[in-house]
Amino acid sequence: MASSRQRVPSVENRRANGGAWRIWSFVGLVVAFGWTFLLAGRSPSLANVHNDLVTIACEWIVVGLLAVIGFGFLKRDAGFFGLRVPSGRDILAMFGVFVATYIVVGIVMRFLPVRTSMLDIQGLAAVPVSVKLALVLTAGICEEFMFRGFAIEELADWTGSVWLGGFIAWLAFVLAHIDRYGLTSGLAIPAIAGATLTLLYVWRRNLPACMLMHSLIDALSIFLLPVLMKPYPH
Repeated sequence: MASSRQRVPSVENRRANGGAWRIWSFVGLVVAFGWTFLLAGRSPSLANVHNDLVTIACEWIVVGLLAVIGFGFLKRDAGFFGLRVPSGRDILAMFGVFVATYIVVGIVMRFLPVRTSMLDIQGLAAVPVSVKLALVLTAGICEEFMFRGFAIEELADWTGSVWLGGFIAWLAFVLAHIDRYGLTSGLAIPAIAGATLTLLYVWRRNLPACMLMHSLIDALSIFLLPVLMKPYPH
């Protein structure tokens, strides 16, 4: 019996839609990867509530558009994008990858001075809890649907390889964070997290598990770090 996390073949969808699937798939990938460039030039600080709200709204709008494209025009089912109830093994795998992510980040930060000042972590303490919670849930749900579920599966259809699709989606995820981190060593943090989230998705093909892990990572950064960090000396 085929594993429940295996990717659902899309041959029937292609035949039903003719060549239209390529057009809509391409449009979806442009939307998933291109929306972040529209927000370029803003202050990268997460302590700016206005920018936080704009980002939250944009991510949900993008996911709405991708849902219309994926479920409406491409006629995919939820399982195609990994949207299924996680099993116990999926949750265990998620926690294992979550721990491994922080181990790798810790090793990298030990040997590579990682700049995090541009995140304005201390300023996050003044951001309302409701906004911080919305940031965590939005990033966890929306970015995983964009860069893992939708992007990887559509790219796998184009390339014939889920690993190549995962690599391209991971690269797009890293590029999407340049506006906040810049081309600095700080970019290593989303690069590592994006890589482990991509590996988790390709391994388990369960998007809710990735959403949960992404939300946990962001929750630690947004809620816990501002409390633990001491003010920098001027």
